[in-house]
This record gives sequence, structure tokens and C-alpha cells, in this order.
Amino acid sequence: MAATTTITGAQFDAMPYEEGRQWELVNGELISVPSPTLRHQDIVFEILLAVRQYLRQSRTAGLACADVEFALSDNDRVRPDVAVVLGEKAARLNPDKVPVPGAPDIAIEVISPSERASESQDKVRAYLRSGTAEVWQVYPKSRTIQIHRGETAQSMEWSQPVETDLLPGFALHLASLFA
Repeated sequence: MAATTTITGAQFDAMPYEEGRQWELVNGELISVPSPTLRHQDIVFEILLAVRQYLRQSRTAGLACADVEFALSDNDRVRPDVAVVLGEKAARLNPDKVPVPGAPDIAIEVISPSERASESQDKVRAYLRSGTAEVWQVYPKSRTIQIHRGETAQSMEWSQPVETDLLPGFALHLASLFA
């Protein structure tokens, strides 16, 4: 059994950046994040576009971004595929500084075939414990989405629209993601 080395968020932040290599820190454990596939990136783009269009058209105060590092806690540094930050929290962010302190309101993770289920669930728990209201896990292979809110989780099939109270009137049609 391999030993697991844990580090703090401060130690993680001090690590030199290595071009083309991505890491996350969950519960003090370094997790390697593989390069995304074309399908993965296409799904991320479609979700990001839909949320940004919603924010602009509804004049909702907030921002949506892709692959930006958040410092959820002293021992958690994550890079959601899509992060949504709303209201005053978005207005207070420094757009030129990473990691972003705190948690996004919505974290969206597109699950890669190589991603371990235990690591994925650890990330969901880290988001929720740090104040993220919703975590969406998008599963391209099964064409489903799991939405975590607090202690509950809801699975949705590709034919159902994703709606959330955090974005009133927003509907993401899953079929468009998996076309």
C-alpha cells in the first residue's frame, strides 16, 4: 500500500508551476488532474456558454468561469471545470488573483473516464463543506448529471433539463451537451 503524503494549502500555493501539469489539493492530499479530452472540453464550453448567456440576459449579478483555482479551506485547492459565483461575492473578487478565496456557489465537474470515484466524492464533500450550494457532476459516458445539494443528490437523465433555484428561469438542456 502506498503512503499518502499530505501538505497544507500554503505549501501547495508555494509549489512551482509546471507547464502542462495540473494538480488539486483535497483534504491535504495532492491529486493529479489529467489533461481533458475533446469531448470533455466541448461539454465544459457548452455549460459555460449557457450560464454566461443566462447571467447576461437575466442581468443577474455574477460570473461564470472555467478552470480557475479556488482555495476552499486551508487544505483544499480545487479547479472546477465551471464555477459560478453570484451576487456580492462575485463583485468582491479580484479578477487578477488566484487562488480565489472561498467557494463558488455552483461547482460543475465533468467526470473523466480516468477519474477515481473516491477522489470525485472527496471533492464533492470538500465543496459542500466549504459553502458551495450545488455541485454538478456531469457523466458524459452515461449521459447523466448528478446534482448535490447539502445532504441530498439528484440524478438526471440526458432528456431532462437542469434547473436550479440559484439561477431562476435557467434551464440547461442536457441533450445539447451529449449531442
